[in-house]
Amino acid sequence: MVTLSVVVPIYNVERYLEECLRSLAGQSLADLEVIMVDDGSPDSSAAIAERFAADDPRFVLVRQPNAGLGAARNRGIDTAAGEYLTFVDSDDVIPPYAFGAMVNRLRESGSDFASGNVHRLNELGTHQSPMHRKIFRTEGRRTHISERETLLIDRLATNKVWRRSFWDTHKLRFPEGVLYEDVSVVIPAHFLAEAVDVLTVPVYLWRERPSDDKSITQDRLHIKGLQDRFRAVREVSDFLRERGLDEGRRNWDATALGSDLRIFMQVLDDAGEEFRAEFLRLGNDYLDTVDPATLPRLKSIERLKWHLVRRSMLPELLEVLTFNKSVEQRKARAVRHGTRYYSEYPFKDDPAAAVPREVYRLDGELVIRQKAERIEWRDGRLVVTGRACLRSLRPNRRIQQYMRAWLVNPETGARVRVPVTAHRANEYLLPPDAATARRDWGGYEISIDPAKLRTSGGYAPGSWFVELWMLNRGIVRRARLGKPQPGAPQRPAAHEVAPGVWVRPGWQGTDGLRLDVDPLRAQLTGHRTDGGELELTGVLGTGSGDATGLRLTRLPGDHWIDIALDPAEPAAKGGAGFSARVALADLADGFAERSAIAGGPAASERWDLRLLHGDRVGARLSLADTAEEGRYHGAHGEAGVERESAGWALVRMGRAHPVITEAGWDGDRLTVAGVFHDSGAGLSLVVRAQGRMEEHVVPLTLDDSRFRVSLRPTALPAFGAEVPLGPGGYRFSVRRTLGPDTFEDRFARVAHALLPELPARTEVGGRAVSVDAVRYDVPVLTVGSALPPAEQGAYAQQRLRERVYPRLREQPVAPGALFESYSGKQYSDSPRGIYEELRRRSPDFPASWIVRERQIALPEGLTEVPHTGRGYFEGLARSEHVVTNAHLPTWFAKRPGQTVVQTWHGSMLKRIGFDIERVQFASRDYHERLAREVAQWDYLVSPSPWATPILRRAFRFEGEILETGYPRNDLFHAPERDALTERVRERLGLPAGKKVVLYAPTWRDDKFYSRGKYKLDLHLDLQAMQRRLGDDHVLLVRRHPNIVDRVPNTGGGFVHDVSTYPEIQELFLVADVLITDYSSLMFDFANTGRPMLFFTYDLADYRDNLRGFYFDFGETAPGPLLETSDQVIDALRDIDAVHAAHADRYEAFTAQFCPLDDGKAAARIADRLFPGIADRSDRSDGPAAAGTPNAPRPTEEDAHR
Repeated sequence: MVTLSVVVPIYNVERYLEECLRSLAGQSLADLEVIMVDDGSPDSSAAIAERFAADDPRFVLVRQPNAGLGAARNRGIDTAAGEYLTFVDSDDVIPPYAFGAMVNRLRESGSDFASGNVHRLNELGTHQSPMHRKIFRTEGRRTHISERETLLIDRLATNKVWRRSFWDTHKLRFPEGVLYEDVSVVIPAHFLAEAVDVLTVPVYLWRERPSDDKSITQDRLHIKGLQDRFRAVREVSDFLRERGLDEGRRNWDATALGSDLRIFMQVLDDAGEEFRAEFLRLGNDYLDTVDPATLPRLKSIERLKWHLVRRSMLPELLEVLTFNKSVEQRKARAVRHGTRYYSEYPFKDDPAAAVPREVYRLDGELVIRQKAERIEWRDGRLVVTGRACLRSLRPNRRIQQYMRAWLVNPETGARVRVPVTAHRANEYLLPPDAATARRDWGGYEISIDPAKLRTSGGYAPGSWFVELWMLNRGIVRRARLGKPQPGAPQRPAAHEVAPGVWVRPGWQGTDGLRLDVDPLRAQLTGHRTDGGELELTGVLGTGSGDATGLRLTRLPGDHWIDIALDPAEPAAKGGAGFSARVALADLADGFAERSAIAGGPAASERWDLRLLHGDRVGARLSLADTAEEGRYHGAHGEAGVERESAGWALVRMGRAHPVITEAGWDGDRLTVAGVFHDSGAGLSLVVRAQGRMEEHVVPLTLDDSRFRVSLRPTALPAFGAEVPLGPGGYRFSVRRTLGPDTFEDRFARVAHALLPELPARTEVGGRAVSVDAVRYDVPVLTVGSALPPAEQGAYAQQRLRERVYPRLREQPVAPGALFESYSGKQYSDSPRGIYEELRRRSPDFPASWIVRERQIALPEGLTEVPHTGRGYFEGLARSEHVVTNAHLPTWFAKRPGQTVVQTWHGSMLKRIGFDIERVQFASRDYHERLAREVAQWDYLVSPSPWATPILRRAFRFEGEILETGYPRNDLFHAPERDALTERVRERLGLPAGKKVVLYAPTWRDDKFYSRGKYKLDLHLDLQAMQRRLGDDHVLLVRRHPNIVDRVPNTGGGFVHDVSTYPEIQELFLVADVLITDYSSLMFDFANTGRPMLFFTYDLADYRDNLRGFYFDFGETAPGPLLETSDQVIDALRDIDAVHAAHADRYEAFTAQFCPLDDGKAAARIADRLFPGIADRSDRSDGPAAAGTPNAPRPTEEDAHR
């Protein structure tokens, strides 16, 4: 009998099927059959499947008329002959170890099925599936849904391997002709199972299809999907009711309301009337069946929504959804009534809405919020220091919070009390050593004496966790001690607590801190390579003398190698010595193939080592503290013997990777040195930001496999300028050039011998900067805030807003002007043009510029004002003139004697201000806040007569509009424009003689990861563009700054990512052609007179559903509107003819939208607002200092642009 049957339904997936099937063919578990069910697919998918069936006898193709996913899976089940069963959707990918790891786990445990973690897969890589994060934080062996309630959201059929006998015993079948067929099978199966295994490693890569290829289940506004999801959750609820599983049913109903059905509730604000009415009908039908005791289990915000559904209060529900999606909810306070706490959410205590106060009661949300800031051995005790309190309930007084702690052995149930002391600590988000404005009694110190784990028989092997008990204002909560801060707290050291007895602490996901007691049973004492083999030597401790071999298990457990133990000289500490040999070829076997599969090993694979006693697997081996780690290089790659943080031994096999052996500071200069066994050609050190798309590349050379790189984090080169790093964390990798078209990044690790010397800290310009290792040996450069500690944190900012700012407003108004561009992110745009005109007229004019985190290089003589620092509040309180192109803070209040100038930041194709009915992520009072802000503007700058009435209406502005044109476009008429153009080409490294195409699209409001982090919705086929245009074109791609994804690199010098170039107007100077879509950049670029192409693949959706337009774009655009990548390429190949065909529209466009762009806009504004500063120059040099100051941060267009 074949071990595993893999059922793959196929329908319309020619774009993804080959990658899916290749991942199945490359599984380390080779004994499998792949049953491909062609469900009447109309594309070429069946032909791809036929090819696999012809090439590999394990692949079988079954055909049937189209009947849907459920029917196709059932057909595959009927054909399957394996001992185990699994399902794979044909657009997804399986990591190479997945099936082997799950089958091996089931063989060891005897459980009915195994379920593993899920990552999302898109064209840019993989990331944790948010809905699966909580389920798979911690391993589980022979667990059950009744013990582990997070499994209630483990509803996919595809991330599991099922024991076929279990499947058949319970006659499991998928429903046919419906969507969401997994739910009504998987959740009942969890309850029917005797035991289930849970794996934390990703075993399934679930594809996120691009917007042009969404599956029907990705479309949340599809009414059939809504109906089928309600049907599925009802079927599970009925199943549990029929079996008398009342508690399970209540838990399921709460999960369905808070998760399964919530995804449809969250899109009601985008839905039509029919969808909304159907949701209310189905929701009330379902609530009719729900035990009233279920609703209190929901979070209060979800309880409020379902209460409004129950009463069919749709307008109020939509208002709550807006609140839920904005920053308002994060700012909502917890308030006390009697002995209970309640959330300050919409309609609370509103007599008109009459929502019972109990709906707002906080219960499950009041969890322990904790972080471990230090863990160290002190006088033989393990001491953990950190901070803990209940969420929303800070202990301002010592009496408000009391903590206890126990060591708990989950195997034996033993509990040992350990002492806890409380101390005052900084607020949660700030480090413990910062001189902050607010402290409370949330600090703790737990002291663990290992002697308490000793019994009369000595130290027994076992694992212990730390359980916290907290009493806060009468509320009791329990949790395991966890959440280590990045760096040293993540790598607690092992400690020998008695001769031959070690305690090995480590962090285990949501299980928190675990202490392994290890009466030494076996350890490695040495290693070497010899004749293509890795030889391991060691010693067996008491009770391990009958060991016969070693098992090397490739993590996460898909494959192992058993090797024999040979006797050797005993170690100095006594015990039986041994040696064992493993072939390096066996360790490396198949590595290259596995690493080529998505989810496979990126650089190396790890193997743990355990004793074998015949067929029984015994104790894990540690690496003796006297033994050195080692790395060996040869024909099979790089092999290493390493020590984990807790002291366990690991063997690593794979590609060479850079290892940092030295990190230190000399003033503001960081030196990083290390070892990298590579050919040495075409190498660079890459410093890459975590959580956003920003990277800096520094040349690197090897000298006998060693490298040494020096860099200044406050001045890294970028496009001919020096760029200071912004606050946050940065990873290190070495980039290897593989050829003219490709490169590979190898992430660096920290040499374990360097760890005791970390973190390496310094202070640069008042900012803390450090190099440390996170997750044990991952190097990270961390740059702190430019603000002094006393101005950091929520409380400090509140104090500046509510106490300092009002007092500063009482001081006299100061002459001069305070400027800002895009909320302190740039020295750019029209405020820059106005300032430089004033400076040209009067070099001594008192001016200052708001700068966010010192990310801007200002010209000499211009005072820097740190954004959100004390000077920021003082500048807004006292400056005579405030000039901005973006929104001012909501707390700003103009005072008598102040003048506010709003330049805005672009002509309008898309709707703005009050003309937008609903703004993504905006608060409920967005329009009210906008009205308050607009009322404080004295002047509003208009770029053209066409724009003036729109600006007045969209902002409901009653003041004076300065119809002057935009000062930012004076650059296009500067006398030194040609010289600046050449300097820009040189900075970008553009080859002579090639046509420059700039692609600068806007972002899509509905394509986002989270608030402010948007996806790169790239529809241009860059590879095709390079094939057809690469000989005589280069492509500059500029991501909108709201987009966090990487611009793909096609190699060959064709694509240039210019997203971080300082000034977009300068890019316009070198661009021969602009490709854009709905961005206001078109109005600026029209000043060049050069061709524009509009790649508007989603025109109808963007115009009608997202933002709306002010004019008929199709009739007015000064270039063709193109829908496909091929159309764009064809237009570029014949650009002169295309441009000529649109010459009349281009001329009309420029006349309508750019009549005032003559190089004198800033002068007109200066004449009107600053008449006392006369223009005494002959203006022979054009607009002042055009392009001269370095503004090394990216030009970030505001969210409305």
